[in-house]
Amino acid sequence: MASSSSSSSSSTQEEEQQRTTITTEYRILALYRFTPLVTANHHPSWDEQSLMKHPERHPQLLQLQSELYATLRRYETRGTLLIAPEGINGTICYPYPPPTLSHHADNNDNDTAEEIQKYDNEDDPVKSFISNHPLFGGDGLRTRSSVWKEHDDEHNNNNNPTTNTSNSNHRPQQAFQRLKIKIKPEIVTLGLGRPTTTTPSSIQNRHLQNQLANPNITKGTYLNPQQWDDAMRDPNVLVIDTRNSYEIDIGTFESAVDPQTRHFSEFPEYLERLAGEYDWDEKMMMKHHHHQQEKKNGDDDDVRNNDGLNETPPVKKKQPPTAIALFCTGGIRCEKATSYALQSNLFPKNLPIYHLEGGILSYLDDVAKRKSNKEGEGEEGRGGSSSSSTFHGECFVFDKRVALTEGLEPTNKYVSCHGCRGPMDRRLLDKEVDSGGVDDESKDDAAINANVELQKKKKEYELLLMGIRNLPPLTYDSVTQRWYVPGLTCPRCHDGTTRESFERFAQRKEQMEICAREGKSHFQDNGRKL
Repeated sequence: MASSSSSSSSSTQEEEQQRTTITTEYRILALYRFTPLVTANHHPSWDEQSLMKHPERHPQLLQLQSELYATLRRYETRGTLLIAPEGINGTICYPYPPPTLSHHADNNDNDTAEEIQKYDNEDDPVKSFISNHPLFGGDGLRTRSSVWKEHDDEHNNNNNPTTNTSNSNHRPQQAFQRLKIKIKPEIVTLGLGRPTTTTPSSIQNRHLQNQLANPNITKGTYLNPQQWDDAMRDPNVLVIDTRNSYEIDIGTFESAVDPQTRHFSEFPEYLERLAGEYDWDEKMMMKHHHHQQEKKNGDDDDVRNNDGLNETPPVKKKQPPTAIALFCTGGIRCEKATSYALQSNLFPKNLPIYHLEGGILSYLDDVAKRKSNKEGEGEEGRGGSSSSSTFHGECFVFDKRVALTEGLEPTNKYVSCHGCRGPMDRRLLDKEVDSGGVDDESKDDAAINANVELQKKKKEYELLLMGIRNLPPLTYDSVTQRWYVPGLTCPRCHDGTTRESFERFAQRKEQMEICAREGKSHFQDNGRKL
């Protein structure tokens, strides 16, 4: 028995080594599409209330989930896909060239196996399977494909922010730990009509509310990257970043408004507040639309009573924009946001609502191509569009690459915070422990008071962390003027981290360090469970 087990383990290692030697790159595919995945009346026992209450039990969605698991695991794909009655959304990563398929021939469903195998001879079988799927493939499927090659890891994420270890071989890595395919009520949650109970009336109310953000009914007008640049440079277009604040902190478009949201579900409330800041009077809309250059002087700005005495003028609302343009990482959040903006009656019916086709990822890819074309043409080239970028910084992504630059190149500046999973400046991993405080020579009262508060905060943290094993030293970042624990938290999330979370993070850090020393992966996705 032991000999058989040892032989099996050795065989698995040999297969893994063989696959590693032929894997020259990993391909990362971001995708989404709003399209009905549940056929009306296909299952008479399922009405809208049942679907909203328990979408994870619907036969059609369960069948699709099983199909996706079987096919994607055949090609050693990892990542996360969300499927819902309204469509599909997610990002996956897979080795290229495709791996040897013999070790996946344990599927007992012959019909499914035959259906899967028709993609085996494709150059990129994963992308072919996704793009041609009868339920969500076709022209309406939005995809963005990028490559993670060996040289990318030399300056990127082989450095682990938790273990602070490095893979000296610089082999290409998987961008995700495992494959997860989840059935959800929505593929991106805008937070409308979220029920507090599961009564039929509450579920129906949620369904009705969510129809106010249904891109399958209506959505904004797409702008390609070059059209988007024109909108960016129009001062009368209101540009809004629909992402969360921690994403915006490391990069956004020039002149874009930050809604200061922590979750996308807060965006509808932001739009409601925003709409109330403008005077949507029809006459004013017409004047502003024709770009009135000067305001009238004199009595028009003064409000006088019959006695000629000045009165306190009413609070004036802002002149409205001629259009609203929304954007996000890959296009899905801003597409749903435009649907809500159009259906909520918050804005005039004739106000154009735009969104960036393919999101920031599409824009960064396009800008790199434009610059490459300009270089190829030389200074006297006849390129018809500007190659300068209106996006400044880097774009956060939810995988091991952490953030992307032009051409979808992985960052060399940020790593993922183990606590909040947000972007963290790499310098925070390398700096020496700073006890915090001001210089002894400083005699400024404000600085001394600040130092007292700083030391008080430090003692509170030390008390919170006392007794936790394998915990890195508490560190002060003078740039953000906040405390953090390197490898476990960052200055942004440290304040909100509980002792229970610190204990869990420290245990996981110890496990990852052991795996790193032994050359093992901390996560295993054996592809057997569905």
